[in-house]
Amino acid sequence: MATFVLDGKASAELPRRPIAVSLTVAGPAGGARLLAEGRGGRQVRVVQHTGSLLILPRVDEETTVSAVPDGRDRFGQGTVLHVTLGPDDPSDLGADVIQLTPRDVSGLSFIELATLVPVDAGTVGVTTKLAVPDAPLPPVAAHARVACRGVLHRDQVDEADRVRVGCVVDTSVSMAPLFASGTVAAAGDIVAGLAAVLSGGEDVELAAPGPSGADRAAYSASELGDHLRQSPVAGFGYAVDLNPAVGPHDRVVGGVAVGPSLTVVITDGRGVVEFAEGVVALVLSHSASVSSGPGFAGAVCPLPPPGVGGRDFLAGQPQLVSRVVADLLAASGRAGAGLAGAAR
Repeated sequence: MATFVLDGKASAELPRRPIAVSLTVAGPAGGARLLAEGRGGRQVRVVQHTGSLLILPRVDEETTVSAVPDGRDRFGQGTVLHVTLGPDDPSDLGADVIQLTPRDVSGLSFIELATLVPVDAGTVGVTTKLAVPDAPLPPVAAHARVACRGVLHRDQVDEADRVRVGCVVDTSVSMAPLFASGTVAAAGDIVAGLAAVLSGGEDVELAAPGPSGADRAAYSASELGDHLRQSPVAGFGYAVDLNPAVGPHDRVVGGVAVGPSLTVVITDGRGVVEFAEGVVALVLSHSASVSSGPGFAGAVCPLPPPGVGGRDFLAGQPQLVSRVVADLLAASGRAGAGLAGAAR
């Protein structure tokens, strides 16, 4: 019997027969649950005995094994996962076994562990997910990235399913206090966290139409919120028309449209947005009623208490950020494990 210990993007092979995946959790109280799915979130045949033990009766396509917290939003601090894969045959004492190096998942809501791919008629290849540290993001954006992964059940979307994420900011006079308090910057951080997962690290295209023109530029996920700490270059105005900047546009690479987009409109009221596929609103308001009317697509984010900065407020409210992210993804048609059929 050989025991392969895998880390980084290491690989090993197992016989192509039923494979058992077992999970042991070390750390604070609170368990974890294993998931298995095909490319793009497709369902695969799984026999799940418990949250910590699943059997893959046959691996006929690329299958990703992941883990999520069991009964809570995020893994507790100090939670470490130990994962073993091997043939589902307790009597085969000489079978090869694969162990993944322990994974510290503190604060995460989802983690991809390994990918199984049929190699030939008798062999399955097992590859651990590449252990590349996440790019640093501001705290609110980091919360949003974790939340997005939890909703989609993946670290990053497959390249074929990636979307260009755009952001349009309302520059009406009523938005001025929200810029001053950092609430718009915090909303920009939420958009940045979405983009970090949905677009594979592409910059976010920002448009802020105003009375003296439009501020248009592309910013990385780490830069977007910081840019929105400042008042818009084009100034504030009355009855600002955002809709020319809102329409979704396909991602274009080398002059060829390669996929859909998601445009998030940051505003303080629903009336400024003409909703269409691929367009959602992030409304900054204490009033939840703005989302209750017909045709609304998006999320409502409460305002910080007086004297508290918007970014500081949301940095201390990860569950609130998770709710906002889940609402935005649901409105865009991207909630759930798969992205097939997402709105364009």
